[in-house]
Amino acid sequence: MRIERGSPAVNFGDETNGELVDTGYWLGLAAVAILAINLRITAAWLLKQPLVSDYLGYFTISKGLAEHGVFADPAGLHAFMSAGYPLLLTPFFMLFGASVPVALAVNMLLALVTLGLVATLGRAISGRRDVGLLAALMFAIWLPGIWNSTLVAKENLSEPLLVALVLCAIHLARGQHPAAFGLLGGVIWGAGLLTGGSSLLLCAGIATALLVLWRTSRRFAPPLRAALCFALGSAVILAPWLYATNQMLGRPVLTTNASFNLYIGNNPAATGWFVSIGETPLGADWEASRKRLGELGNSDRLQREAMTWISSHPAKAAELAGRKLVYFWRPSMPDPTDFASSRTVATIRLFEVAQYIAIVALGISVLFARGLDRRDRWVLGGAIAGFWLIHGLIYVIPRYRDPIIPVLIVLGSLQLAAWARRRSIPELTNAC
Repeated sequence: MRIERGSPAVNFGDETNGELVDTGYWLGLAAVAILAINLRITAAWLLKQPLVSDYLGYFTISKGLAEHGVFADPAGLHAFMSAGYPLLLTPFFMLFGASVPVALAVNMLLALVTLGLVATLGRAISGRRDVGLLAALMFAIWLPGIWNSTLVAKENLSEPLLVALVLCAIHLARGQHPAAFGLLGGVIWGAGLLTGGSSLLLCAGIATALLVLWRTSRRFAPPLRAALCFALGSAVILAPWLYATNQMLGRPVLTTNASFNLYIGNNPAATGWFVSIGETPLGADWEASRKRLGELGNSDRLQREAMTWISSHPAKAAELAGRKLVYFWRPSMPDPTDFASSRTVATIRLFEVAQYIAIVALGISVLFARGLDRRDRWVLGGAIAGFWLIHGLIYVIPRYRDPIIPVLIVLGSLQLAAWARRRSIPELTNAC
């Protein structure tokens, strides 16, 4: 497989007239953005998603913070649910009132940001406008992306942060303003950590970019300067939250949810998928222990239990981690129960599975294709691997992989655009 690079085959005017071409590109991107928003608004109107589970938690935190200045989920916990998404919703709730429509409006804005970043990343790694537009279009019709926009879900924020971090890493690897992109990357990574712990190993993409920068520049100063700026940017974002948790809990912590996830993924009842805490050995006295130990004490207990089980069953833990890494990429097929509940929704989910398989197959294959810039390959591979591998430590839910899909969409759009160019009519292509 070879990814073609060069002048775009799909132009909106004379290629020598940069202003006309750019005008056409932005008009095309605006049309795709309108499509994306219309699809998401229509889905929100049709589905009318209930406010339950994590979605209720994020809404409650944002509402409490906006109206009373108190950061707490429905269970009264201060650091169990990731802070990033509620912190983003809070100022909008303060301005326009705490309501689901306001949260969904924020989701629409985030979808537009993600779409723009996807198009930018596509252009950055291909040098072509048609790749950027195709990537944006693929993201616009990506069904889980549409679904997430109808929910008060943190994935709406995780996606643009992940794409933005990858874009920073691409610029770093190419030696473009190392200090500026290092600082920006640190800010984005810190915000990603606040939004979800799965962003932890995304720094692998930045680390890979710094190594590439060092090898290509043959100088130690640029990557060191970028690394220091990255650390500074991360600290600027994380320090206020660590201070806040120290005040609320008596010890600075990023989250108390990480130990819960670690235990759910590593205990005698673990399957690799999410299991209820009630099905684990700690389930019998779960509520009593939570009240007795408090949020931090219970978090420490969960971590100890998980680490004890891992150290006592290393072979089982390794085998389980391997299964999780396989489960991470497994399509989420609708089952007979889904068809019995709603044949229409189940059929749509079959289309989603087809979308998913095509995106993953194309994206991963392009990652190893000839023609992709070697620097980009290392950066993109590092980011994808880092996001994937951390899930071997916890457990798998299909929506946990959603934030990385836009990156695979960008990679897949390179191949689709190349196929389209090879099948275009030369006379028409030259006339564009």
